[in-house]
Order: sequence, then C-alpha cells, then structure tokens
Amino acid sequence: MSLRVLLFSIICLLSFEQKIFSQIKLDGQFKNWTAQNTNINGQQVCYAVSSPIASDPKNLNRAESRIFVSFRANDKIQNEISVTSGYNYKASSKVNLAIEKKEFNFETEDNFAWLTKYEDEISLIELMRKSTQAKVTATSVRGTKTIDTFSLNGFSDAYEAAKKKCNFSS
Repeated sequence: MSLRVLLFSIICLLSFEQKIFSQIKLDGQFKNWTAQNTNINGQQVCYAVSSPIASDPKNLNRAESRIFVSFRANDKIQNEISVTSGYNYKASSKVNLAIEKKEFNFETEDNFAWLTKYEDEISLIELMRKSTQAKVTATSVRGTKTIDTFSLNGFSDAYEAAKKKCNFSS
C-alpha cells in the first residue's frame, strides 16, 4: 500500500473513531468545508475537507464520502487531493471528478483515490476556487456506481486555513 493511501486511510479512520476523534483539531468551519489538523506519528497533517451535499443512489449503505486537500510540512507535501467514496473501489477503476466541463481521473487503491500528477492537483485547486460544485463518480467493488455532489462554497477559506496551519505560504 502506498504511503499516500496509508496516510489518508489513517485520516479517515481518525475521523470515524470516537476515542481518537478528539485528536483531530478543527481549525475553522467555512460554509461546506472545514480546515482540520491532526498529528500522525509525530507529523502534523493539515487538510481542508468536505462531505457531499447530495449522493446517488440515496439509500446506499456506505461510509461517508469526502474530498481532502492535504498538507504535510515534514515531507514538504502540499496540495495533495484525495477522495473517498465510503467503500472499496472496483479494482483498476478510476474515480472521476468533474467541475463544469473539466474532468479529472483519480487512481484508486482500496477505499481511496488520488491524482498522480502535481500539475493536475494545482489545476483542480484553481478550478475548485472558482466554481460552486464538483461531482465525483465512482464504482464500488460490488459494481455499484455512485455520484456524490460536493459544494465548493467555503473551499478557498478552508484551503488557505489548512495551508497556513502547516506553514505553507500563499
């Protein structure tokens, strides 16, 4: 399992475990986005995160879907975008994130998806700053197709707060 997938799996687990939840610190609520930080193995991880405002199919039994933009100062990693749809992805499938007419295809492993090119991450962040909505389409290991709609209201402020918390300049 790659370091990226492991890190985000840990973040996701931290988000759901009640006793560990207190270790995640809320740095700000910005409309539909929050800025949060936690410490994983002595390393501060800061991120902007959001949950969908709509999901289809509506009654599917799965964990919560989320979009993350993460920063890890110790590793000099910034603008790392990942998605989880609340289930394990179909093997060798891609997760598609669409904003307006632009589409980004994320690589998948287990229950996380991420962009592989830093240039794509920067392009997507710029688009997220200007737009109001993103749609994430994915396929579960069971073959179920899901579409999650995320509001981008508050993204820029949550992104800047997370970036600042992990000491990355604007």
